Amino acid sequence: MTPPTLSIFLLIGLFLWLPATHGWSQSATFSLTTNQGSTLEIFSQLDPLAINSIHSWELVLYTADGAPLHGAQMSVVGGMPDHDHGLPTSPVVTGEIAPGRYLLEGVRFHMPGRWLLTFDITSAQGRESATLELQL
Repeated sequence: MTPPTLSIFLLIGLFLWLPATHGWSQSATFSLTTNQGSTLEIFSQLDPLAINSIHSWELVLYTADGAPLHGAQMSVVGGMPDHDHGLPTSPVVTGEIAPGRYLLEGVRFHMPGRWLLTFDITSAQGRESATLELQL
């Protein structure tokens, strides 16, 4: 094999190997501001995020003045707008594990690309929402 051909072969191999070993990964910590000024921090059980792994997220919700927001009801919907389909699972907030800290279970991304997730929150403060955009 000639040196240029070998270089091209190795480069192609590297591009094929990296996604398989790293799952088109992205950091798994996010901070969002809701449309009412609350803060939603997201911490994934998987860090970095990976394709085809069901996992949970811890959601930490603070009021606009920084106090933990407890007793909220949250739901999440999402998908890939560029592919016109939703999430492959139906993640559910299963409970409040500490004041202002919630557990979201059943998160899975099945392919690389742009994902949008919208968090709808209902609490004593009223209704609010925040949208997370991420690229895997």
